[in-house]
Amino acid sequence: MTHLLGALLIAAASVALGFSYVKEEKRRLQALRSAERMLKTMAGELETRLTPLPELISRLACRCDGAAAAFAEELNLRLCQLGEREFSALWAESVETAFNILSGEEREMLSALGLCLGRYELERQLTELSLTLDRLSHAIDRHSAALPEKRRLGLGLAWAGGALLVIVLI
Repeated sequence: MTHLLGALLIAAASVALGFSYVKEEKRRLQALRSAERMLKTMAGELETRLTPLPELISRLACRCDGAAAAFAEELNLRLCQLGEREFSALWAESVETAFNILSGEEREMLSALGLCLGRYELERQLTELSLTLDRLSHAIDRHSAALPEKRRLGLGLAWAGGALLVIVLI
């Protein structure tokens, strides 16, 4: 009886591990989509209203959701250091904190945008925003296309590993 109960617990744990992997991949895709919406909002605000960056960041904290809202809140808190430190450093630290679920390449793409914002003329800032949005869109497309395969792979490997462990232990 205890062997059967142990086998069921091992199988349940391995399936739960598979589901947590799939959930993490979905969270990563949601974070990318959240960043995309935030950058689109930023581009619209800068292009139409010429909103100053501190005010824009404050508005983003209220308008965005998910990881983008956490990013805007984090950056808004760091803006008090703006005279002592460069905006790009504050931006990069906020990206690392709020978008830690993203890969290093994706975080680097978002961090690079901070080097341009608030530093150059409006057209260059909008161009950089547009380029970053294009790269972000490609990353979202890649992750969206790979998600069903990762779901099957994650759940399949977790189930197979659990079944193998149960067979070995019984």
